[in-house]
Amino acid sequence: MEKIIKESKSIAQVVKKIFGYDNRYARDKVEKFIKENNISTYHFGGNKKLSRQVKICPVCNKNFETLINHRDEKVTCSHSCANSFFRSGKNNPNWKDDRYTTTCWEYHKKQCIICGEDKIVTVHHHDENHYNNSPDNLVPLCPTHHQYVHSRFKDLVIDQIENYLYNFRKGQIHC
Repeated sequence: MEKIIKESKSIAQVVKKIFGYDNRYARDKVEKFIKENNISTYHFGGNKKLSRQVKICPVCNKNFETLINHRDEKVTCSHSCANSFFRSGKNNPNWKDDRYTTTCWEYHKKQCIICGEDKIVTVHHHDENHYNNSPDNLVPLCPTHHQYVHSRFKDLVIDQIENYLYNFRKGQIHC
């Protein structure tokens, strides 16, 4: 069997010469024989041993094994962790560091300041500068009242918004 291994160009060729067919059972027997007898398979060429390493998953902190310097190298331990890692948070290509909605909900109640709607709430930039994400520029509004602010009906809600921001800046309004 050792002579057949040394003369063959692949593990599949060895299995076919010995068993006449190639399946997982026959292949396992040949691989076990090669390992037990410490026979070199370097001459097979494509059967080079790939380097593996243990990594820590950045999402769940579990240890997992992966190939290194290979196209199949993993960053996370599972599809679930990969979805969490790449499709949300800072690793997502669409991530913005200053998330104005997150900032708004830290300082303001998630509720429209005009009507009290708390199911669908948007964030309005009071000075209309979307780069100014300071808490005293962010106003929680329902979609309807947010649309009012950006329409000819602005005068129906602007006084309440100004009053809310005045009280917020004085520290009279808390989450």
